[in-house]
Parts: sequence; structure tokens; C-alpha cells
Amino acid sequence: MWLLHFSQAVASELSSRASSQGVQCWNMLDYLLNLRRIDRKDGLLVTWHHAANRKSEMEEALKSKIPGDVMALESDVTVEGYNTLNETDKPIMAHPPAVYSDNTLEEWLEAVLKSSNKAIKLDFKNIKSVGPSLDILVKVFSQLDVDRPVWLNADILRGPNVPFNNAINASLFFSLIQEKFPNCTLSPGWTTFYIPLLPSMTYTQKMVEEMHSLVRKMPQQITFPVRAVLARAAWPHLSWLLNQSNRYSLTLWQGKLDPVTVEDLMFIRNNSQPEQIYYDLYDPVLSQFKDMAREYYILLFFFKAGIYAPMKIGGKLDCNHKIFTYSIGAQESQPHLFQATSTLDL
Repeated sequence: MWLLHFSQAVASELSSRASSQGVQCWNMLDYLLNLRRIDRKDGLLVTWHHAANRKSEMEEALKSKIPGDVMALESDVTVEGYNTLNETDKPIMAHPPAVYSDNTLEEWLEAVLKSSNKAIKLDFKNIKSVGPSLDILVKVFSQLDVDRPVWLNADILRGPNVPFNNAINASLFFSLIQEKFPNCTLSPGWTTFYIPLLPSMTYTQKMVEEMHSLVRKMPQQITFPVRAVLARAAWPHLSWLLNQSNRYSLTLWQGKLDPVTVEDLMFIRNNSQPEQIYYDLYDPVLSQFKDMAREYYILLFFFKAGIYAPMKIGGKLDCNHKIFTYSIGAQESQPHLFQATSTLDL
């Protein structure tokens, strides 16, 4: 408990310092709207590339320049030789258990910033990598005179199904960012553990309240990474967290073997605002979810416009059929019978 109170005190002091420095950073959705990569503030429209760490992975991600393709790169940062006799303080791009890479953070940043306008998310795997990485961010951004969204992510609290605390030190993580590179979006999360088919817990009210107490006075935009497979069961608590500040959003992420369902994702989408949730998920569930969300968006447009709702047949919305449908929103209503009157290409 004393550690929590200490972290809260540190967070309050850091917030005051950062506010006095005039912290500013691109909001992800505003940035992409400005580039005309998206046409409205909707986190589902943002496309991600996971673990663009090694040079070959980074170069593959940077090739995608057409609209609708990768808009943001997510990469992992550690220090070279972490926890070995060969450990250095050089930040490299690698996901544990890897501790070596052909790509340093400095090389990665220079390549991404020079050859693209993609947003950046850096996932710090240990506290040793944070300070040196922030120094490099300051150096490279200053040299190249660029400005774009930078998300800084670390798991700072123990979360669902984790028996021991291996989270990154929260107060040190925040203090380094506010001191060295405050013009960012904070992405503080929880450590999690999940095995399909085994009983598991989800995020609790205590967990989200503890997180809110740490970041509530921070001046930055904040997006909380949440394991998607655990999100629906925890929705009352996550919804409470979102309601605490208009600076807050969630980023739903998926473990490669996590059985995330489209139904759970639609539940979350229908009980939140589009700009409140980002979706960093894998196919095929992501594509299926986007298809369903798009159909709901079209149906909602017809419904709100007072036009009869159509039925999807093949590649078109066939409007020559009477159908039952539900109004789309936070609360489902009773089914209504509609007679559609026209045809719309999808």
C-alpha cells in the first residue's frame, strides 16, 4: 500500500511539472484525419503492424503506403543482452525472450520517420530500456524535425491471473517520460496471463481504480492496453475507467492464441464511443469484426435517417425484402419490421 501512495504522490508532482512545460502531442485520430487516412474519429479505422522489430519486419511494414493499409507501427524495446553478461545500455528492437537484434532503436526510428508518416507505438519490456530510449527519441525527433503521435507503453501493474508482480516500476516509468519526452500518449497497462479453456479471472474494479489513481493527474492522452479476450467480462469496470476522463481510451490487444469473438467485440463497440476504443487484433477475427461493424454502421444510418433497413444478399443490400432487425446502440430494442425500397452496393 505504501508503494501505491508513493507512486500517486510522484504522479501528482510529475503532472504539475509536465503541465508547466506545456505538454502537447498529436492525438492519433486527429493526426490520421489530418493526413486523410481516415474520414472520422473511429479507433476501428486505425490499422496496426505488430512487432515490426527486425529490419526485415520493419521494411515489410514500411512498404504499406496505400490508404487503409498500416497506419501505425507497434514495436518492442529492450536493451542489448538484457540480463546476460553481455548486457549494454543500447536499446534494441526485440520481443522477449530475444535479447539481441539486427535493429537498434535509433536505426528503427530513423528509418520509420524518414520514409513514412506512420504513427509509432513503443512497448518497453523492462525499465532499463526506458531512459536510454527516451534520450534517443529526443535526439532523433530533434534532428529530423518531425511531429507525429508517439505512444509509450509498459505494463506497470499486476493484472488478471498473474501470481507474482513482474510489472515495470510505475513511478520511475512516469518520471522518466515527464522529464525527457513528455510529448507523447501514455499507454500504461497490466500484466496478464491467459490460457484458453482454463478458468481465468478478469480485470477487477480494484485494478482499474488503482490505475486511475496513478494517471488521473497526468496531462497526456492515455490509452490503456486491455487484453481483448478478458474485456467483455470486465466491461462494467472498464466502462467506469473510460468515464473518468475524456483523455482516456482503451486499446484492445490479442494474444496469438486468444479466442476473441466478434460478438464480444460488437458488445464493447455498441457500449462505447467509436473514438474510445482502438483494436490491435489479428485476422481473421479483425476482418470479420470490421465487416460486421460496417454492416451495423450502414443499418444504423438507414434507421436514423428514417429509411427502411435493407437485407444483405450477396454483395448488395437488397431492399425488396421485409426483414426483422434491431436498432443498434448501447441498449437493444424490440425487433421492428421494415419494408425496404432500394438497393445499395457494398
